Amino acid sequence: MLKSYLKTTLRTIKRSPLASFINIFGLAMALGVAIMVYAFVDMEYTTDQFHENKGDIYMATSFLNRSGQEAEYGITPSPFAEVLMNDFPQIDRVVRVERLSGVLKNGANVFNQSFSFVDPEFLDMFTFPLKWGDKSALNQPNKIIISENTSIKYFGDKNPLGESMTFEFGSNRYTFEVAGVAKKFPYKRSMAFQVLVNFDQLKQVNPDIDLTSWGRFLDATFIQLDDPSAISNITQNVQQYVALQNEVRKDYPATRFRFFAWTDLYTKGDHMRNTITGSTDGIGSLVLSIIAGFILVLAIFNYINIAIVSATKRLKEIGVRKVMGSTRKSLVFQFLAENVFLTLVALVFGFILGTTVLIPGFDQMFDIGMEFDIAQPSLWVFLLILVVFTGLASGAYPALYISNFSAVHIFRGRLKFGGKNKMTKVFLTFQYILACIAVVGGIMFTQNTTFQKSQDWGYNEEATISANVFPATEAMQLMAAMEANPNIESIAPSKHHLSRRATRMEIQILEEDLDILTLEVGPEYIETMELEVVTGRSFEKGREADFQNVLVNERMARIINPEGALGERFKSDTLSYAVIGIIKDFHQDDFSEEIEPMIIKLSPEDEYSFVSMRVKPGTLVSTYEALEDKWAELFPEKPFGGFYQEATLENYFREIDGHGKLMRIVASMCIILSCLGLYGLVSLNVASRTKEFSIRKALGAGLKNLAYVINRQFVVFLAVALILGLPISYMLMSSLFETVYEVHKPITVIPFAIAFVIVVAMVITTVSSQIRKVMTTAPTEGLRSE
Repeated sequence: MLKSYLKTTLRTIKRSPLASFINIFGLAMALGVAIMVYAFVDMEYTTDQFHENKGDIYMATSFLNRSGQEAEYGITPSPFAEVLMNDFPQIDRVVRVERLSGVLKNGANVFNQSFSFVDPEFLDMFTFPLKWGDKSALNQPNKIIISENTSIKYFGDKNPLGESMTFEFGSNRYTFEVAGVAKKFPYKRSMAFQVLVNFDQLKQVNPDIDLTSWGRFLDATFIQLDDPSAISNITQNVQQYVALQNEVRKDYPATRFRFFAWTDLYTKGDHMRNTITGSTDGIGSLVLSIIAGFILVLAIFNYINIAIVSATKRLKEIGVRKVMGSTRKSLVFQFLAENVFLTLVALVFGFILGTTVLIPGFDQMFDIGMEFDIAQPSLWVFLLILVVFTGLASGAYPALYISNFSAVHIFRGRLKFGGKNKMTKVFLTFQYILACIAVVGGIMFTQNTTFQKSQDWGYNEEATISANVFPATEAMQLMAAMEANPNIESIAPSKHHLSRRATRMEIQILEEDLDILTLEVGPEYIETMELEVVTGRSFEKGREADFQNVLVNERMARIINPEGALGERFKSDTLSYAVIGIIKDFHQDDFSEEIEPMIIKLSPEDEYSFVSMRVKPGTLVSTYEALEDKWAELFPEKPFGGFYQEATLENYFREIDGHGKLMRIVASMCIILSCLGLYGLVSLNVASRTKEFSIRKALGAGLKNLAYVINRQFVVFLAVALILGLPISYMLMSSLFETVYEVHKPITVIPFAIAFVIVVAMVITTVSSQIRKVMTTAPTEGLRSE
């Protein structure tokens, strides 16, 4: 039976190549998008699942109260790990992780690297297999294990075991031997490393660190259990140590400790602060799933309309089958089986489209390292469900509708085929509502990208270059060398830097504790970056009293005193600060974040780590090259730390560019599918009224009259789709933009007007193809067919 249905499907494709192409093309497009979205969602929800002990690992976290606001942090007090190992026999392993950045050298190769100081059991707890070497090397203090990327960066493709590398931390130097190289990390990971060092070396590298103090936090503490069910008992009993931490850090009092399951950390840990692991908020998966649903629904509705149109060529076959004894049930099963076969054909093309075009294209837009493993069983289960669902959803209504035809009416030619079918019109209307939403979204995301790129950062980012250099003596050395460059209009050092680094300061205003974002800068930093002083004055070089003065942005000024913050004072610990100037609001982070209240204060000279330069117009590139040359002259053994200020938000702008491209592609797909659906319904209408149009033409009807007759009913559908689609688009896009962007282009009537024109033009173009067909068909042909 199935073999017979397969043959019938192939004959149908051969008999109606255009309709079959439209159906397969639409379904293949939708299935390709669904496969791409599956790859993305799978990447998010299987991240970190490659670790063999994943179900037994937990990360210790702290709930800390900062200025009256409690939040969960990925950091824990330094002695916490030792307490866990000594007091809780249920814990099999405890691993501490502390990260430091420094310069790693081997010969002429010099780069900034991140060093992870870990306990020796790190590679027993986490599954990072080695390409070369032995993981037991972590037990030796002078041995390091590096990642494959780090190995290639320094040594190329050769085996680096036994090679010596020098680590510079501040003014101190330490020599380590490479004893292991990790294999390439899976893309689906939230934690990795560049260099692993025995944890005990942390004290050697940084003698000032006190690992016995409950007031000092470590970047991460992980535990591994033999029996994960013991975690609730451990969590309950560790609360006794909260008091020890609070005695030392009254500014960071803990309310409780807990243990976050490793398997949930990536998907449910987005709220956590100060964590060394990555996470996802799930918005990307949700939005992409909705997009895939949109396109799949459009393709299904499109298929339904085309399938009903194509049935005009199978009326005699249906009549013969009914006369020969076929029941409606058997006909329904036949049409559904044929549709599933057709969906399988579409899946083949959709699979090729998804894996060769959509997945690589999406990865290129967002640079997320998407992997697609065709060997995973869950993929084939997904594809099976997708094919069955799509086949049944798209074929159910046509099968039920067509199988209900009367054989007598078919052979007598009395069948009123499709002319008054309301469901196809409902499907088409819904298609255009979805297309309208997609077109509005594509326009708004494109406009928003342009809008954000044109936004005022609040300072002069276009004429500024900077360098990150440490220690402060070298920062001042670089500054002195660059001051002689005639292209530089202003130069200033700082501890922190706009869009790069900041800190937080706890202050007291009217007996209320606030945790405020803070920049510590040199006295001429404000002028160099051209931050606008709205009221008051900036810092003055050589004025010692300014160390007890601060500048605040406009938002902070409103918090201090809405009537006027100039001259107001506030406390931080035992120190009192006076507001001497108010800075116009500026962006410290990208435009997806709301501008925060900020304080700018002077930094001690021995803490400078940035040098910023504002250059003359037209000299940006040449001054940057001069900075590179001067750096090489002063610090030949250090990797260059210069950057263009405009480049600080490069990743953000690349991401929102991707948003715009994605929405334009989605809008294009929706337009194509909607046009195909409209083409099917217009064809159905024309096919069911062949005799009427032939008589009208014989009686002298012209183009204008026939166009009116054909377009009349579609004008109603289009009007309903626009009346519903445009307001729905406004509500959905408003909600989406408010969720994704703190700063976005104000919503105006323009994208809706453009979408209106595009949708109307799309309908006119599609319907015109059928009007032309009616006009070029001789009346005698239409009457003869009747």
